[in-house]
Amino acid sequence: MERFTIELSWKSSQIEGNTYSLLEAEELIKNKKQAKGHDKSEAIMILNHKNTFDTILAKKDSFKEISIADVRAIHTELVRDLGITTGVRESGVGITGTKYLPLDNKWQINEALKKLVNQTKNVQSVPEIALIFLSMLSYNRLTTGIKEHQG
Repeated sequence: MERFTIELSWKSSQIEGNTYSLLEAEELIKNKKQAKGHDKSEAIMILNHKNTFDTILAKKDSFKEISIADVRAIHTELVRDLGITTGVRESGVGITGTKYLPLDNKWQINEALKKLVNQTKNVQSVPEIALIFLSMLSYNRLTTGIKEHQG
């Protein structure tokens, strides 16, 4: 589980623009030692991912059915101490390296989030629910975040 937590925290942060290497992320998570030459916010981001994952594991029974409030709480944990606003984003974004443009207004985004939550209510497998949320939240860029690029 420790290996999975390290790699998940590192890769999720890397997707958001974090420049830590996997070995640096492992040293940070295991020994709380920040890597030299990186902004402090990168260490915070990785540790936020780890802490959020730990919280979800500790409360796993309450995540068998995920609500919009759960999504917001998880996002709040992920961006803690990073100076990032929480909640549904209110402007369009682009994703660097692609031509894909996610939904571009808060009404469409709120509707997509409600639909996502409702569609997973009948899914019994917790890993399947997690995969659906991970892919759809990433695909739609429903919340604000570190590396949103104006599209």
